[in-house]
Amino acid sequence: MLHDLVTDYRRDGFAFRPGLLSGTEALVLVRETERLLDGDRPAERFLLEKDGTTVRTIVNPHLFSNVFDRLIGHPALLAAARQLLDDDVYVFQMGVNNKASFNGDVWFWHQDYPGYHYDDHIPTSNMVNTLIFLDEVTTFNGPLMVVPGSYHHVPERPEVSDKGTSYSFRYADNETVTDQVKQGGIVAPTGPAGSVIFMHVNTLHGSTANLSPWPRRMITLTYNAMSNKATSPSSRSRHIVYDDRDLPALVPAAANCLEELAGSVLAR
Repeated sequence: MLHDLVTDYRRDGFAFRPGLLSGTEALVLVRETERLLDGDRPAERFLLEKDGTTVRTIVNPHLFSNVFDRLIGHPALLAAARQLLDDDVYVFQMGVNNKASFNGDVWFWHQDYPGYHYDDHIPTSNMVNTLIFLDEVTTFNGPLMVVPGSYHHVPERPEVSDKGTSYSFRYADNETVTDQVKQGGIVAPTGPAGSVIFMHVNTLHGSTANLSPWPRRMITLTYNAMSNKATSPSSRSRHIVYDDRDLPALVPAAANCLEELAGSVLAR
C-alpha cells in the first residue's frame, strides 16, 4: 500500500485512500468535534465564518483534546507520512474545517506552502497535508477540489488577502489557477467518512460553499519532516502556528488508539 501511495503522490501531488480509517474511528472524531463545538469556545481556538457565529475551523485541537492528540500518532497516518517525507515527523499544524450545512463558506484556490514558507519560515515543502473526512463527502456538500500535478508550480510570493472570507491567507491568483487547471484538470475526491487524502503542501486546492443540508467536516493535519523545522518563529499568531523548534518526533500509537475510546466517547 505504501509503495502505491508514493507512486500516486509523486505523480499527482496527492493520494486518495477511501475508508482508510474505520467508520467507528471517524465517529469518535465526529463526537469529539461536536463536544468541542458545544463547550466553551476560547476565541483564539475557534475561527468563525463571516456571520460571526458559525465555526469555520477549530485550531490545533490536538493541544487540548485527548482524542485528537491520539489521532496524530495513528499508525496508519504516521507510517504514510514517514514514507512520503522519508523522515521522522511531527505535527506542524492541525485544524478541523467544519464546512457547515447551508453556511459553510468557500475556501478560495491556494497552495499552502507559500504561507508556510514566507510567514512560518519553513525552509522546504517536504511536508504533507493529511485530510481526513469526518462525514461522507459527495459532489453536493462542498468537496475539496484538487489540481493534479500543480505541486510542481512554484508561485511568486502571493499577497495576503481574505478575498471576502473571514480567513486571510496567501491565495492564488486567477491566472495561476487557469493555467494549472488547463494543464492538470480538477478532481474532487468523494467517499465515506474515514477516507483520507495525503496531499503535498504545494498542491493547488480549494472548495466551494456548502449549500447542501449535509455538513462536510474535514480534519487537515499537516506533518512536517524533522529535518525541515522553522528557521525562526512564525509571524502568525501562536495559537495558529506554535513554535515548532523543540518538538520531538512522533511515536506511533497503538492500532486501536481511537477505537478503544469508542465506548466512552460515543456514550456522552
